[in-house]
Amino acid sequence: MARLPHITPNDPIFTHKFAQTKNIKYHYVEAGDPKGEPLLLVHGFPDHWYGWRYQIKFLAELGYRVIAIDNVGYGQTDAPMELYKYGLKAQSDQVAGLLDALDIPKITVIGHDWGGAFVWRFGLYYPDRLNGIIRTLEEVIEILPQFAYQREFVDPETVAKMDSDKSKMLSMTLKAGDCDGQAELDYMLQEYSHSGFRGPLNYYKTGKINFDDELAALPLKNQRVIHTPSWMIIAKNDPYLLPIMAEGMGATVPNVKFATVDAGHFCLTEKAEDVNALLKTAMEDLKERRNGAAKASL
Repeated sequence: MARLPHITPNDPIFTHKFAQTKNIKYHYVEAGDPKGEPLLLVHGFPDHWYGWRYQIKFLAELGYRVIAIDNVGYGQTDAPMELYKYGLKAQSDQVAGLLDALDIPKITVIGHDWGGAFVWRFGLYYPDRLNGIIRTLEEVIEILPQFAYQREFVDPETVAKMDSDKSKMLSMTLKAGDCDGQAELDYMLQEYSHSGFRGPLNYYKTGKINFDDELAALPLKNQRVIHTPSWMIIAKNDPYLLPIMAEGMGATVPNVKFATVDAGHFCLTEKAEDVNALLKTAMEDLKERRNGAAKASL
């Protein structure tokens, strides 16, 4: 299948904006119908909003109000020094504040990689703010050796190493996503000039913070069940987040449906058309399920 036409960061469909929550100033890109159903796109490592470029344009042209954020610590969003602000509970609080600032009562969230980890936690902490959840999927190193790279990511010296040669990591990411153009690399380097790799790598240091937050906020097992209508889009060839890791999800996300895309970890660009088609199906299904639930409650 031919690659979709290149979309530059300055494409006129993208509107760059900022919003202030209680603690964080967010940079985000908005596209589509401002009165359309709102969607929030949450990226992973080492991406930022631009990783969603093919999905932003596609969903906007379908009539949705699409909001793609730079996560905390990335791009032009604030990069606080406090580690706890990178935890999934703190991020959930911040995104709820962002929705308040944008006057959005409920939204559908779509996440990839770390954004995928976030959307499920947001579903636990703020289920009343959600229309639906969609995640593109991607414990221990002895059991899952593909996570051995995280040892280096939590090393205090790694930030300086990556900041000294930003193009090395970012070039690898672009090539893995089947888009190794110089324009993409230049833009990612520009965005990483704001605060470097400190914020992005902080996400890998929040394991205990996330565990303690979840235990305190949701002490009972039945509180950790997500009833929000959801979709999981699994990247068949993801070498890090293996498809087998999604087995058994029905126990904690009983209203989840599954789909598979024949792609690797950076499926958003590698197989953009396939991902877009699945997102369209997922959005239509979520709307149908919401309408069915509304009729049943009458």
